[in-house]
Amino acid sequence: MYTQALLLLPLVGFGVAFLLQGTVKRSPAIVKTWAMLGFAAIAAVAALAGAEIGTLYEGPTVFGSVLTYGLTDLSWWFVLLIAGITALTTVFTLGSLRYADDYPMYYAWLFAKVFGMIGLVMSRDLLSFFIMWEIMSWATYLVMQQGRDESRKAAQGYLVYAISAGMILLGGVVFLRTASGSFEFAVITKFVAGADLGVIITAIVLVLVPFLIEAAVYPTHGWLPSAYASSETTMTAYLSSISTRMGLFGLILFVFNVFGLDVIDRIGISAHLNLRTLLLVLAALTAVLPTYTALFQHDAKRLLTWHSIGQGGYMLLGLATASTLGTAGGLMHIFNYMTYVALIIFSIAAVEYRTGTTNLNKLGGLITRQPVAFLGMLFGIIGLAGIPPMNGFVSKWFIYRSLILGGYPFVALAAFIATVGTIMSVYKLIHNTFLGQLPERYNEVREVGWVMQLPIWVLMAVVFATGVFPGTILQWIARIQVELGIAPIAYTLGGVAQEAGDLNMMVITLVFTLTFIVGAVIFFMGGKRRIVSQYDNYAAGHFLNKDVPYNFNYNFYSAFDHIFEKLYHAAPVQSTERNLGRLVATVGEYIRRFFTGQINTYAAYYVAAVIIALAFLKEVL
Repeated sequence: MYTQALLLLPLVGFGVAFLLQGTVKRSPAIVKTWAMLGFAAIAAVAALAGAEIGTLYEGPTVFGSVLTYGLTDLSWWFVLLIAGITALTTVFTLGSLRYADDYPMYYAWLFAKVFGMIGLVMSRDLLSFFIMWEIMSWATYLVMQQGRDESRKAAQGYLVYAISAGMILLGGVVFLRTASGSFEFAVITKFVAGADLGVIITAIVLVLVPFLIEAAVYPTHGWLPSAYASSETTMTAYLSSISTRMGLFGLILFVFNVFGLDVIDRIGISAHLNLRTLLLVLAALTAVLPTYTALFQHDAKRLLTWHSIGQGGYMLLGLATASTLGTAGGLMHIFNYMTYVALIIFSIAAVEYRTGTTNLNKLGGLITRQPVAFLGMLFGIIGLAGIPPMNGFVSKWFIYRSLILGGYPFVALAAFIATVGTIMSVYKLIHNTFLGQLPERYNEVREVGWVMQLPIWVLMAVVFATGVFPGTILQWIARIQVELGIAPIAYTLGGVAQEAGDLNMMVITLVFTLTFIVGAVIFFMGGKRRIVSQYDNYAAGHFLNKDVPYNFNYNFYSAFDHIFEKLYHAAPVQSTERNLGRLVATVGEYIRRFFTGQINTYAAYYVAAVIIALAFLKEVL
């Protein structure tokens, strides 16, 4: 019953929100209320649906095959993540989404996207999976292009990648159906286990490549920054936190369950040079390169979208090890990143709501005006940087340890290098937003209302609590590992047992707390500081005044800009994308000339097509 309701509720929500779109401009509160009730109901049903794990439900018959849906431990984990972050995002938009006429179908397409994502993770056969994949992809495009011209243009970039991924996946679906004779996962698993190596390679390439594109794994990551950063800010938070992880879900499902690790490891020339090694290398590149690209971003949203790519690299690193610690770290990092990236971007959205900008060169000093948003960003960036006691430290510790113990020292080094870049970029983010001098134009800025504050407080509590007590999350992850055929992690409330590494976050948190208290006592016992204005200063013998464009935020890491910006613009992926764009534009311009708008021209085309068709049929028949 609950499983069926998980698919029915988003459909009903979409239908009603679609009918209410005409009232958005006149009465936005009606649509917002419906969205809040609908997504709250989905979250409640998702929590109750755990009792139906293992039960299969039959849907309609398509192409002679019955679509089947059901919950597993893995799919229930993702359903909870989808439902939870959707409900929190909707609460935040009750206060933040002001320009209703720019977003008439925002909630309708969000319902459609939730339907696609939940249906995707609950699919129990290949055809159901593909249908839900397409629904999710098109709903993502439609919700992205809600807004102004910039959003629509960026959404088109996503659409190119989404269509490409969908067509490749369709090829994989057709290939596996033809080769195995069935869409059922169990039949496909049995077929692949005894198939020739060429068949296996073809199936794996056609199925896994679309997931790598959706997960924005290097070098298929170029679509994400512009597409996500150009969306409405709360949608940026939503897309970064959960949408991209649908690609990782597909990888987990097919690598561990449908194909199986034994089949995956057959692709290669040795035990150390195989497909999983390739995935580890791609994951390492994904963790490092986008993270350092984030350093020279001057927009807060764009900076975070690059981190969305980089942190996905960490997740893939853990999962590709296929070890107990690694898969636990990868699965937990999906949850952790969802919580702290949403927290950071909600804080950015709160700043944007009051200042009208996310440009880091135009902000600063807002800690005294928006302390809740500051705390939200502080908790979030500590988690993102992987520093105790926030939850990001735990999952990254698992990943680091699994790489070292698994015999991947250079990959582990890449992960450490990426962490250094993460710390540098998030410091820039919080410094340029909240620290330093407050520009006079923001003297009247105040904190956002309690409706927008509520998700920030909730996520701060989650990021901290699951960092101090990671066992609350690891108990679910251990069940997923058993389902995937991996030895479950030996967890405790504070971390992991001695045989798994002896991590106790409660002790670590206590040490950090005592250190903080000692530091605070020393600070308050020290000399009093005197806060002066940025204009109470001089340079080169001249006093600074309001006419001097003095802003320390600008080019915060100028030395790194000179290095990495050149590498970024010279990167083969970006160069290829630009060249392909020019090629498409050139071909499109020539094709456009055939469409003259003259009926005589179109009649000539028709006559020519008929003649060619008749000539072809004559030869064939």
